[in-house]
Amino acid sequence: RYNKRILDTQTPTPTPAEEPRVRTPKVLLEWNAPSRFNHERSTRWYAIAGALIVAAAAYGIITGAWSMTLVFLLLGGMYFLSRKEEPRVKNIRIENYGVLFEGVFTPWSHCKDFWLVATPLYVELHIIRKGMSKGDVRIQTGDIDPLVIRSTLSQFLTMRADQREHPFDVLIRLCKL
Repeated sequence: RYNKRILDTQTPTPTPAEEPRVRTPKVLLEWNAPSRFNHERSTRWYAIAGALIVAAAAYGIITGAWSMTLVFLLLGGMYFLSRKEEPRVKNIRIENYGVLFEGVFTPWSHCKDFWLVATPLYVELHIIRKGMSKGDVRIQTGDIDPLVIRSTLSQFLTMRADQREHPFDVLIRLCKL
């Protein structure tokens, strides 16, 4: 009597005909590229940057702002130590159901829009995610034609045609940071 009650309350096991079909993603584009450009800096660049750091530290000493002096000296030292670090090469795969960036899949319904930034040295793709804590997708286009990327992504997202490079990114690019 007790066993019959347990059997009556259990959920039935679905038969193979009732199992949902799994959607197989179709890869439309895939490439590997760095997320940022690796600038070549000359000895002159390092001399100017070093002079600016020393000037900012001297200003901090003269005005009695010791914490500012410490911050600028640490900033210069950290940049000097990390100058040889190559930008990581990242993987992006554009599929019919979404985008896979660095192993994190984002469906098209969680993406807002995209734009392409063309600089004199490279073209960079930006895909804006809706309310995601993972941040936006930002990667160089590498050997892939930007027109192909634009036509592929335009099937799923709207393109920000008037979007320009952020002023801070322009400053970083011009100063070769």
